[in-house]
Amino acid sequence: MCERAKRVGQLVTSNVESLLDKASDPRKMLLLMRSEIEDGLVALQGERTKAARKAERLSTNAKAKADGAEEWTAKAKVALDKGREDLARSALMAREGDRKLAAQLEAEARDARAEVSEIEKAIAELEAKRAETQAKLDAMPAPVKASVGAAPTRSSKAESRLDNVEAMERRMDFSASRAEQASPVD
Repeated sequence: MCERAKRVGQLVTSNVESLLDKASDPRKMLLLMRSEIEDGLVALQGERTKAARKAERLSTNAKAKADGAEEWTAKAKVALDKGREDLARSALMAREGDRKLAAQLEAEARDARAEVSEIEKAIAELEAKRAETQAKLDAMPAPVKASVGAAPTRSSKAESRLDNVEAMERRMDFSASRAEQASPVD
């Protein structure tokens, strides 16, 4: 499951990166990116819950087996007191089997707890990406809705051209910042 958490994070990141590279409308792409990140977060939180339950179940089972192993020790002592070495030997063998199983279950529980930890790191990364995406969305100017039926005047045409130039500059700044973020840091 740990691999699944990593794959979800990588999938969201790679899909978002390719979408942003092809973006004609950065705002729409950022909204889509935020949506994909939130979907990934929901999936990872479900995986985290499953892994945490698995770790708890395995720990409980390991403790039960360890307790059972100690009961076999008591049974072996009773068998020796009654002069039944064969039963004592069988009880000790059962004890060792329970101890091995308890150790195996505890190792699986540790693995499940490590998986929970890795999923939590992936969630933290996605939370950071979501915050970054939201900050970019907040920094963008709100979309301007065209007024319906208004005849363009000379000043509105000039403003429209200036708005187009400013929009291109924002796209260039956005692309430049994306390129800086994409370049590996040594």
